[in-house]
Amino acid sequence: MVSDSALRSLLVLLAGACLAAAPLSMTGCNQDAPAQQPAAVEAGDPPTVSVVSPTVTTLRRTTTQPATVHAYYQAELYAKVSGYLDDLKVDIGQTVSKDEPLGIIAVPEMQKSREKQEADIRRLVAEEGKAAAAIKLAAAQVASAEAALDSARADISTAVSRVDADKSEFDRVTDLVNQKAVAARLLDEARQKYESSQSAKASADASLLSATAAVTVASEQEAVATAEEAAAKAQTDVARSELGEIDAMLSYATLKAPFAGVVTQRHVDPGDLVRNIQTASESSRKPLFEVSQVDRVRVRIAIPENEAALAGEGDDVSLELRSMPGRPFPGKIKRVAKRLDEGTRTMLAEVELQNDEGLLLPGMYGEVTITLEETANALVLPATAVRFDEKGNSTVCVVGSDSTISVVAVTTGYDDGKQIQILTGLDASARVADGSLARLKEGQKVKVDD
Repeated sequence: MVSDSALRSLLVLLAGACLAAAPLSMTGCNQDAPAQQPAAVEAGDPPTVSVVSPTVTTLRRTTTQPATVHAYYQAELYAKVSGYLDDLKVDIGQTVSKDEPLGIIAVPEMQKSREKQEADIRRLVAEEGKAAAAIKLAAAQVASAEAALDSARADISTAVSRVDADKSEFDRVTDLVNQKAVAARLLDEARQKYESSQSAKASADASLLSATAAVTVASEQEAVATAEEAAAKAQTDVARSELGEIDAMLSYATLKAPFAGVVTQRHVDPGDLVRNIQTASESSRKPLFEVSQVDRVRVRIAIPENEAALAGEGDDVSLELRSMPGRPFPGKIKRVAKRLDEGTRTMLAEVELQNDEGLLLPGMYGEVTITLEETANALVLPATAVRFDEKGNSTVCVVGSDSTISVVAVTTGYDDGKQIQILTGLDASARVADGSLARLKEGQKVKVDD
């Protein structure tokens, strides 16, 4: 059996343990608290609370992120020909226009190659002229051969006519001799004449064949001359193309500004040996000049993953630079990368700013505040008036007209740490207890601090 004194000691210990655990259970406007607790809390004077009402305002969700100023365009200029820097035209800080010469590289061996190529072109042009003259000569020979062919054809016609006439005479004399109407010697004369005309025709046939062959030869010579002229022209075209290639390489000897801007770096002096970047060693691959466009600049911002989806083109921004505190530079997001960097889990956004005064220098560091969302007629409460439990559920303690606490569940929206948007559960006329919510319970009477 437990003695009375031991039982009293045990009850004292249990009561002390309950009192020690009580603060842990009183974590705010707890609707699940035991029904007898409010009566215990309400013993004595009711607590005094401050009351706030939801405010209807235009809610702006913003984020502030580090930002860096960059030149709008930045070009590093390397040499594409090897030689010695003959003329330095600019220095750092100098403003240059588009295509303005920055430096000239001396390449005398390429100049000699150009002169040689020009001489080759002149020779080939002369070859073209020679081939053209050969074509004219061949054409004249063709014309002469064709005239001789026409003459041979005319001779054939005459010879044929003579043969036909002499044959008829020979046949007639033969008949007369057979009839003993004429002397036999006349037949010999007719035969000789007929045979002579046949010989003349054979000679004319041979001349026709020779004239035909001459026309063929002359035509072939003309074709050869035409082909030689075409070949000469093709060689000339190749030589001119090679000259154009030399001229293109020579144009690289003059380093020009790719756009209007400022010379921000120079790594070459007059007389320096400049190497072709395509054949230079890794250690010597250094840009000769750097040109930056700074009358307009880009501001680059890395937006964290949890806010990247809210950022878009046209969002308002304000740039604050550490070197110029108190002077904001307003602008808008011009473009976003629309992808996250796998290493940093951030999305790149760019803002373009005019820099007519030249205050924004590439490399400057600052912070950009971006307006991600803007909600009109938003209902907001101070962050101190909203309670969250361990599951993330949100409640507020509404003070009724009879000064009684009602624990109301609400749905929250944007939270900037100072004020919280209330989406559902309240209207603008509600009176909400602010401050120490841990001591307030459902149905508890309170005194409103005026």
